[in-house]
Amino acid sequence: MYLGFGGIFAILAFIMFFIAIGGGGDYPIVSWVLLIGFGIGSWYCYKKHKELEEEKMVQKRHETDDRLKRIPNYKSSQRYTSANGDVTLSIDETNKQISFVSLNSYKDKVYSYRDILKSEILTDGISVTSTNRGSQIGGALLGGLLAGGVGALIGGLSGSTTSQEKVKKIELNVIVNDTANPIHKIEFLDSEFSAYAKDSQEYKDGYNTAYHCHQLIGVLIRQADEEDKRKETSTGSNSSQSNVSVADELRKLVQLKDEGIISGDEFEAQKKKLIG
Repeated sequence: MYLGFGGIFAILAFIMFFIAIGGGGDYPIVSWVLLIGFGIGSWYCYKKHKELEEEKMVQKRHETDDRLKRIPNYKSSQRYTSANGDVTLSIDETNKQISFVSLNSYKDKVYSYRDILKSEILTDGISVTSTNRGSQIGGALLGGLLAGGVGALIGGLSGSTTSQEKVKKIELNVIVNDTANPIHKIEFLDSEFSAYAKDSQEYKDGYNTAYHCHQLIGVLIRQADEEDKRKETSTGSNSSQSNVSVADELRKLVQLKDEGIISGDEFEAQKKKLIG
């Protein structure tokens, strides 16, 4: 099993501490010198490891910046990046678009606000909170994706309890109107070996970032719902006005026929044109 720097240092430190406590046999001074040397070496290796990780994150940020700049007519105003720096969700508030840049893929995904169907936070695969499109149009789109198999995946992740005391993974799932790639995942906490208590700073930072991003996407979903409702209301209003207009024309035709201005055949012909 891979122990990493921390595991190896812990084992060696225990051995050196055991030797030091035991007096080091006939060479106690040598044992203490080795222990101190090991401590300095461990600190140096840990520092170099952190520096290398920071350099990798800087390189990933630069690559993400370059990819976002190459998206046509896209102006990133807000962004959220996964813990490992591999996936970035960006928002263009001017053009009402969102994008997903994955450094593990060569093709970036750009969607309209109206294509966002659902946002969901999961901790260790268990759904904590979610927001989805509520309008008739948005609901139909989401229903179509769920019927296509996404529902089985999301349903399998949901659970009846979220009371676990320690968490290894916090991720945000965003479902979009894209049958080829409907789910985009952003992991804000991802630990293969360690589990973090809910009162730890690592958990709080990861969850707060995920929740803020989730709430922002919820705002975009509500904006799309409001646009749908305005269109539905406008369509209904136009239909109602059309019906009123037909009724008025029919009344005029009846009046013309009653006054003898047009014949019965002419009345029927004009009525058919109006009614269609």
